[in-house]
Amino acid sequence: MAKAELVITPVSSKADRAAFVDCSYRLNASDQNWVANLRSEEIAKFTPGKNPFFEHARHQLFLARREGRVVGRISAQIDELALKQPVEQGMGPGTGNWGAIEAEDAEVAKALIDTAEGWLRREGMTRVLAPMNLSVWEEPGLLVKGHDHSPMVMMGHHNAAYQAGSRARAIPARRRSTPMTWT
Repeated sequence: MAKAELVITPVSSKADRAAFVDCSYRLNASDQNWVANLRSEEIAKFTPGKNPFFEHARHQLFLARREGRVVGRISAQIDELALKQPVEQGMGPGTGNWGAIEAEDAEVAKALIDTAEGWLRREGMTRVLAPMNLSVWEEPGLLVKGHDHSPMVMMGHHNAAYQAGSRARAIPARRRSTPMTWT
């Protein structure tokens, strides 16, 4: 049986923003190693006027739905301060980011990444450094090993489907981070 059509739309209302946040909790509910942030903090993180990041950044949040049910989310953002940094420091002119990705499967992850990168191109970006939730100071990178452990502080805990979506797009690793546990 064929999957229902995947529809990706920009977040454009308070209800959409709540669905964007709730998607993370629903898709990770069965993962015993996922550590949920406080919902109120997550709402504030993605709300202009509540998060100072948006004083110097443009962004667009997206939701993916099948038959009206949310099956994924992603953010696309451009940090105006980061655009002023030298490229050698990792950001610089023309560099945008996507992040806050959650997806039910690799097909959804790939479609969300395509959508976020399309928005970044339309905004004039020529490079993408991702994933970033929303900036390098909030859960940068993609978990590729260690899904059987709780995340370290400021490190994301991602579903393996995102890794498949990234590989489908041939996204190379730019930097490796290895969190350590002291016993």
